[in-house]
Amino acid sequence: MARLDFGGRPSTRIRQALGAIALLAAVVLSGMQLGLISPPQGGISLVGGTLPSGPGVLSEGVIGTLETPLPLFAASGADRAVVALSYRALTHLDSGGSPEPEVAASWSVAEDGLTWTFVVDPAAAWSDGTPVTPNDALFTIGVAGQLGLEGGYYDALSAEIGSDGASIVIRTPREVASLPVALGALPLLPAHIFEGLPIDEIADSEAARRNVSSGPFQVTSISSSAAALTRRSDLLAGDLARIAGAEGSVEAIALRFYPDGAAALDAWRRSEIDLVAGLNRDEVEAGVAHRGSSVELGSTVFTGIATNLRPGAILRNSALRRGLLALLDPEWITTRFGGSVARTPVSPLSWAWTEISPSKRGTDYATAQMTSAGWKAKEGLWVTKAGKTVSLEILTLPSVDHPADAAIAAQAAVAWTRFGIPTSVVEVDATELDARLAAGDFTAAVLNVEVGIDPDLYPLFGSAAVLAGGNVAGIQVKQLDELLNAARKPAGVEVRREALAAVQRWLAAADYFLPIRFRGVELLTAERVQRVTPLIVESVETHLRDVLSFRIAAP
Repeated sequence: MARLDFGGRPSTRIRQALGAIALLAAVVLSGMQLGLISPPQGGISLVGGTLPSGPGVLSEGVIGTLETPLPLFAASGADRAVVALSYRALTHLDSGGSPEPEVAASWSVAEDGLTWTFVVDPAAAWSDGTPVTPNDALFTIGVAGQLGLEGGYYDALSAEIGSDGASIVIRTPREVASLPVALGALPLLPAHIFEGLPIDEIADSEAARRNVSSGPFQVTSISSSAAALTRRSDLLAGDLARIAGAEGSVEAIALRFYPDGAAALDAWRRSEIDLVAGLNRDEVEAGVAHRGSSVELGSTVFTGIATNLRPGAILRNSALRRGLLALLDPEWITTRFGGSVARTPVSPLSWAWTEISPSKRGTDYATAQMTSAGWKAKEGLWVTKAGKTVSLEILTLPSVDHPADAAIAAQAAVAWTRFGIPTSVVEVDATELDARLAAGDFTAAVLNVEVGIDPDLYPLFGSAAVLAGGNVAGIQVKQLDELLNAARKPAGVEVRREALAAVQRWLAAADYFLPIRFRGVELLTAERVQRVTPLIVESVETHLRDVLSFRIAAP
């Protein structure tokens, strides 16, 4: 399910809007208190224990401070890292982004395409020995719905425990093939711990401090600066397959939390950590120069320049958009900030990606496109059919926090101005950007879109999504709606791949969003850590879901 990404959680309006369309389209402690800790010789001391070290121990640096490491409530990078290791979802996403069994041993969808049944693995258990049950999934979906997560996606689901008592039956208001993938991003809460508590009390409750989790690793000690986790003995079949023999597998994890990339890089230089993700390109290069190497993880965040296509908007003609795109240099952006050049909003690492010829570049092609749309060059400036001199404005988030977005806007402004279309860049905060997009008060805007591993593009391009607010460009094309809805139907991979290929071909021809890149996420990795492979990740911390596949080389 696609959603706009403003650099943090989507705004309330965007979350509500995408929730309406998406299906059209605390602290975890062992009874301990958090406290600042210092790194004495020999390692970091924790309340309740020390950080593990030695063979079989993976040390990961995480950017962010510990706030609420609990599913659904995790807010920081540190929170998400702990959750990724110590909690399970109904499904697990493999290296290609496809769902495979986790808590759910199997699932199926009825002929109506609306009714899904997920059978819970009887071997799955919480760390206190209580079996994981369909009620845990039911409870979690209910909490996620009340919290309005993913734009209200989960609130639109109808769920109940199956008649066999071993499954959960989930109904969607319309066909959504990506449901198993969406559920893979929803770690379960233990219902027997939290049932009966008001939603706003769960994260800070005494129950949360019991540290009852279901994942392959169990938190043994934790503080505001670090966490120690040990591999559980009661692993599931998928876990055992990822281990594939005990030699060199990760037995324990030491998570160290840092306030920013600079602090994490310093720790890397001191060889305190084996892995660290979330650094910028310059920090990664500095880290590799010191030791180790980097692996680029695939992101599902698409960056492009959205254009206003509402009636009367200056860029409604597709030839004009193709002309503007021809003047851009996405390769410079990816070289400077990482990631991969985009052609459509579907990641090249996704099973749904289809190869499309690169867009044409150069001033000659741009000139031909502008001329075909009826614009004319006059005294070094372009004018419309009506003889009005053309000027444009690009909105972007502040450069101090979003340097890549600002660089994209600046590059476009310089290129378009040199071409004869004076263009200004206006930096606005997320709230103002949200409001101006909603009102259609923009010409162009640099936007980041969380497309998702299993792309559902209706929330961004479907006609109904205009009123809901997800389709900020204002696209309303019946033929495109038909393609988007066909791509949402549950079907075999090949059928869905072809349906999504048709969508991508349409979007590449229309260029509603001038495509720039897919955001890159680079992982610094030490020589002792092996089998770290590129993944498609929703956030930098989710690569830890694959940690059982890692191997630690013998000293």
